[in-house]
Amino acid sequence: MLKFFRRIRQNLLIQNKTSKYFKYAIGEIILVMVGILLALQVNNWNEQRKEQKKEAVYLERLQENIATDLIQLDLNIEFYTQVFEYGSLALSYAEGDNVKPKNNWEVLVSFFHASQIWPFIPITSTYEELKSSGELSLIQSVKLRNSLSYYHGGGLQRYSHTVGIQPPYRKMVRGLIPAKIQNYMWDNCHVTDKVVQILKDCEPYIDELESKLILDNLTSNTVLLEELRFYMSGIKVGLNTIVEQRKLCQLMLDEINKIQNN
Repeated sequence: MLKFFRRIRQNLLIQNKTSKYFKYAIGEIILVMVGILLALQVNNWNEQRKEQKKEAVYLERLQENIATDLIQLDLNIEFYTQVFEYGSLALSYAEGDNVKPKNNWEVLVSFFHASQIWPFIPITSTYEELKSSGELSLIQSVKLRNSLSYYHGGGLQRYSHTVGIQPPYRKMVRGLIPAKIQNYMWDNCHVTDKVVQILKDCEPYIDELESKLILDNLTSNTVLLEELRFYMSGIKVGLNTIVEQRKLCQLMLDEINKIQNN
């Protein structure tokens, strides 16, 4: 091809057709530029296709991560709602409110279950990979990128500062309830199914009088009650945070589905 063009140029020079030679030279330059631009366009198109494929893979992984988080958040909401109810019953009893538990054992179990925790640990592997590799921009949706940033940033921090804490109450109350009673509660009032915690009522292990003596010891401990109030306050606020995180998960899943369908 190059020999062909060179031959044309030589013939024009030999025939002393200077004006035609310049016109031809300009045309050849334009042709070369068009070729370069087409090559660049094809290269850009190929790169764009590669990026779209990578984005699709990341979106599928994010979708799996978020769907798993959504299930865990639902379980977390149910769990901490229960813990809050147990803590509220224990506080109402200690503060002399007009509560009518079945028996003293029920209140004692409430003091114990109010110390339960189940930290939510989101799946961050895909998001962290996107950040560390500098490929977060592959996600074309600004809405999805912003949601991911808040979900793994501010939203997670709010969780860790409320329901995500290790409450001092947990250590205190477990240091006051006799070990044999706690062991019975673990075996009969608490169930662990794989990663799921289930809190439940159970038949009394001790009689009403012994339950009352332990309750009197717990309710007379002002520091213990202060820590219980603090923890219940954190759960009250934290439940709203969990609900917000759950809503954000659903919004992100909807956005991913929208992108995939388009």
